[in-house]
Amino acid sequence: MRNNGEMIVLVAGAHGRLGRRVTALLLGRGHAVRAVVRTQEQADELERTGAEPVFADLLGDVEWTAEGCEAAIFAAGARYRSELPAVDGAAAAKLADAADRFELQRFILCSAVGAGAPDKRQGLLREFLSAKHGAERLVEKLDMPWTILRFGALNDAPGDGRISTWLEPGSPVSLTRDDAALAIVEALGRGHLSHQVVHVVDGDRNVADALDAVEPRPLPAVRASGLGAAQADNPPDAPDMLRPDASPLDTDVDYEGDGPLPPELIGNEDPAPGVP
Repeated sequence: MRNNGEMIVLVAGAHGRLGRRVTALLLGRGHAVRAVVRTQEQADELERTGAEPVFADLLGDVEWTAEGCEAAIFAAGARYRSELPAVDGAAAAKLADAADRFELQRFILCSAVGAGAPDKRQGLLREFLSAKHGAERLVEKLDMPWTILRFGALNDAPGDGRISTWLEPGSPVSLTRDDAALAIVEALGRGHLSHQVVHVVDGDRNVADALDAVEPRPLPAVRASGLGAAQADNPPDAPDMLRPDASPLDTDVDYEGDGPLPPELIGNEDPAPGVP
């Protein structure tokens, strides 16, 4: 880590609508950004902003891109419907595994509201959420400091820097990409979000304050007969403590824009282009 908490941050999906916002915020705060790109045009554009482009295909070998970094953000998404399992699912899991192997200090997975219960949806939305669900399950098995951010349906309206981490049953959920990017960057430096699943939707609370208010993950209970035993006993994490994310509530919220969806996702380089 460099001065003042600045890090070398790997961003998958750096050229997408969300990734470009994340990259700009990171650079503005003094972080060094290693941007995963597919084309020379993307590389040239991001290099002009101050990022370091690295060429990698998320459908192939991407693990090496994490070497030498201190944090990683997966903000990418499939370009085509057929690639959802490979990109939103497998590629996210591969990058998380690489972050764990190279002992990165933080890993942020951009997911979606509803990923806790994808079977409650149908069609393309179900496939999209199932891919996110698979990535989440694999990330949660890692010991490294990961955080999963479940976004509402993303849109390009101007952000106001305000969110909510609470889902109201029966309410539509949405989020601007501006505020999603800000939440990612703010989450990066908040250690109490480690091993947490956090919903992020439009709200009325400052992003930093909303994330600060998320309760830290509780410590596993320790049963011991005395001080010495307590110090020696280091029980494994209880499975029910890994997901304080109210996932049943995912099934009770509605997405803005739900309805007929196109058979292919084209130009999707962030976690939620035309679908949440």
